[in-house]
Amino acid sequence: MLRPMLLAAMLATTASPAAAQAISANDKALGARANPQLVTQFGGKYSGPQAAYVERVGKRVAVQSGLSNAQGDFIVTLLDSPVENAFAIPGGYIYVTRQLLALMNTEAELASVMGHEVGHVAARHSASRNQRATIGGVLAAVVGAAAGNSAAGQLVGTAARSGAQLYVLKYGRDQEYAADGLGVKYITAAGYDPYAAADMLAQLDAQSQLQAEVGGKGGQQVPSWASTHPNSADRVRRAAALAKATGRPLTEPPQDVAFLRQLDGLAYDEKGSGKRIRIVTVKRGDTIDSLSRQMAYDDLRRDRFMTLNAIEDEAQLTPGRLVKIVTRG
Repeated sequence: MLRPMLLAAMLATTASPAAAQAISANDKALGARANPQLVTQFGGKYSGPQAAYVERVGKRVAVQSGLSNAQGDFIVTLLDSPVENAFAIPGGYIYVTRQLLALMNTEAELASVMGHEVGHVAARHSASRNQRATIGGVLAAVVGAAAGNSAAGQLVGTAARSGAQLYVLKYGRDQEYAADGLGVKYITAAGYDPYAAADMLAQLDAQSQLQAEVGGKGGQQVPSWASTHPNSADRVRRAAALAKATGRPLTEPPQDVAFLRQLDGLAYDEKGSGKRIRIVTVKRGDTIDSLSRQMAYDDLRRDRFMTLNAIEDEAQLTPGRLVKIVTRG
């Protein structure tokens, strides 16, 4: 489990998050023009039942920024992409991929990712860099870093012909820290466990290590959230300290059964692979090895299973616990 690790990660002090600013009409117009192309490039909107769930959680967090209202100032989209990523563009457009959703183990972790992206929008980080690029340039940066494929070139050509302008979407370390601070503030106000942000960052770090191992065995390493959001142990410590500063105690919450059941049937990995997340109940006698053998992979099944479920040792596999398995069909 990740929670005991957070006790050692806390810092004594943290910086106060910046105040939110209003979403301008110009940013809304720019986002509206880029949104269709980004959605298309990242596989389109995911059509499963998880899409509506992600939208509800995202808007529950976004309203805490003071920018979201009944007219829907934030547009939250679950993307049908095998890349683990989340990002935002000017105008209140927030995206998370189904692959990243599958890595999460609680609704609070989902909320923390949404809170971070809402933080970028609220603080107008893309505008504060005072740099501009064509839509083609912005999409090339987002797609090239997050998707890692050659299709960006075709997209850039199409977008460049539109002549529209957007701010560059690469954030510095200070902006990432500021978005973390705003995100923790928002999820706490929305009623979520603030320590989930540190949990999620630690989970992403574990997944990045797994991807490096997969790549080292001859596979192609898939670019992840870390490609566009620099991650580090220091960031986990800062997130834990932000949570501590809310005054909420660090506890070990019960397993989020409702969230995990939401993931059952979620498509996983490349489109057409037939792989899906299945939620199974641990039975007496089950072990990490016995459950790992059900994973639809030829290599690193144990590592994949443990990372996907944030499991560190056998003692966590108590009967009745739910776990995620990647199966075919």
